[in-house]
Amino acid sequence: MTVTHQRIQRLVGIACLGALAFILMFFEFPVLPMAPYLKLDFSDVPVLLGGYIYGPVGGIIIAAIKCLIHGMIHGFSPAELIGVTSDFISSLALLLPFCWVWRHHNWSKKRQAITGIVLGTVILTVLMSLLNLWILTPLYMAVWNWKSTLPVSQLVAIGVLPFNIIKGLVVTIVYTIIAGRLRSWLDQHRMI
Repeated sequence: MTVTHQRIQRLVGIACLGALAFILMFFEFPVLPMAPYLKLDFSDVPVLLGGYIYGPVGGIIIAAIKCLIHGMIHGFSPAELIGVTSDFISSLALLLPFCWVWRHHNWSKKRQAITGIVLGTVILTVLMSLLNLWILTPLYMAVWNWKSTLPVSQLVAIGVLPFNIIKGLVVTIVYTIIAGRLRSWLDQHRMI
């Protein structure tokens, strides 16, 4: 296979996974009754698959593609920009721990999966909780002119924190199941 053919194959693969991730953003559902505005989707599964096949840069590009297409379709209003930025950051919070595990550890696939699930979920939860505490929730409140009866710290503790634990576990476990079924194909097509 020539270098040009590999580059084209890489670009097409990244574009297809980015488009799939964008489509999966439409299939979202609330998981916490006390925070129905926080919705879970599986758009990070293609990001993780792309990260495994194409490396961290490929996964980051896939996350950027899904967020950019989402913004182009739904507009770039201030509230939408906050949401798209939040989604991009959360995608990276799941992707980068997995990439670190894949690149730096010659562990068994099972140990890599467990470490990736735990590390990804912890980093996602801590990062998104802190961002929501200090930046995202206050921004949303300002954009929507929303006055909460609860302090922001309590909103994060009862909504954002449990949501991100659930999201991290569900998305990474679904990824691990899919990757396990496609293991030989993924290893055969891995480009890093």
